[in-house]
Amino acid sequence: MGTIKSAPPYTPKRHNYLKYYKIAKSQTALIEVSTNDFTLTHFQKTNKAVYTVRPDTKLFDLYIDIGQAMEKAKSGALAYISELISEGEASEQKLLQYRKDHYEDLHINLVDSNIQEVEEESATDEQFKWHPYRIKN
Repeated sequence: MGTIKSAPPYTPKRHNYLKYYKIAKSQTALIEVSTNDFTLTHFQKTNKAVYTVRPDTKLFDLYIDIGQAMEKAKSGALAYISELISEGEASEQKLLQYRKDHYEDLHINLVDSNIQEVEEESATDEQFKWHPYRIKN
């Protein structure tokens, strides 16, 4: 008689559709959101709750691939900076403040080499979770 092998333990596979990344217009921060993130929109007299997808999706760009999300955050920030520069001296303080507020993302997190590294890591690791670099004060 042969030996009976037990099934290997169940390990869930990584599926991109279980989460997505949203980026606010002209911002650099990526926000990871579960696709099961529903919001209570209203409560009817019948005491039945009605849930829908988050209503603020028009304010954000949505991506299921972290590499695309990072590229979009970078290009959106650069476009916003160009827009501020084209406004001239009137927006100089606004531009300086934007650069200060988004320094880490513009100079560390969203550089091409880091984007490629994150894409490679997410492609090979089924349990991938992105943690952006943050300067500790």
